[in-house]
Amino acid sequence: MRFAVVALLVGYVMPSYSVIKRMAERRDKLELTALKVDGTVTVPAPAAADYANALGVTAATGELVLNGTVSMRFPARCRLELGSLDSTKTVAAVSANGKRRTEGAEIAALQVAADEICAVLALRGADDGDSRASVERHLSALKIDTRQSSLARFSGNLAYVVGNPAAGSPQLWVFKSDAFQPARLRFNDDKGVQWDVKFIDYASQASDTFPRLVEVWKGDALQLRFTTLGTDVKPKLDDKAF
Repeated sequence: MRFAVVALLVGYVMPSYSVIKRMAERRDKLELTALKVDGTVTVPAPAAADYANALGVTAATGELVLNGTVSMRFPARCRLELGSLDSTKTVAAVSANGKRRTEGAEIAALQVAADEICAVLALRGADDGDSRASVERHLSALKIDTRQSSLARFSGNLAYVVGNPAAGSPQLWVFKSDAFQPARLRFNDDKGVQWDVKFIDYASQASDTFPRLVEVWKGDALQLRFTTLGTDVKPKLDDKAF
């Protein structure tokens, strides 16, 4: 009898509305007003040329390793900035309440990272339901079917999948066993390019405000991997950066 109950609990699929609501509430409960995340950004050799040219550096081994900083003003204002010890140049992508801005060269994967980090991590609603509604608007813009939900495995954990479960469909993935943290966003942009943004491993971090890894994939090719080195929940951020 006990095993039957466990099987039912594992197999239970929460409605998509509830999944989005729980995820948004989880982020709201952090009660953050600002966040700064320092890390490294690894760019594989096939994608390294754009970043190397933008920063005026050479990808000596093919793979490029850069300094990266994610700055967030809650809600919905985010900046992802890259630099190198070998250059005084920087490149940044900004997403502020759905509006995009670049500083330096425009690199599609960098902007996608800033947009999706902002959409699912930079949540803080003034009223009950504000963050959920914000997420739903974003998912609608990505053509994710918010009426459907299913279960799948991602990074060794069970996750709820909001959207059509068919392979290649736009989807939001939310970890079931990791406090309803966002796990993945899959979508096609207006040019038909398929993107997959992955948020991996919150549990190993001293603070669960940001995952250990953020990866951006274009089709089957990794474009960048942000690895978290440290977080500051009370940073001094210049509003002009957004």
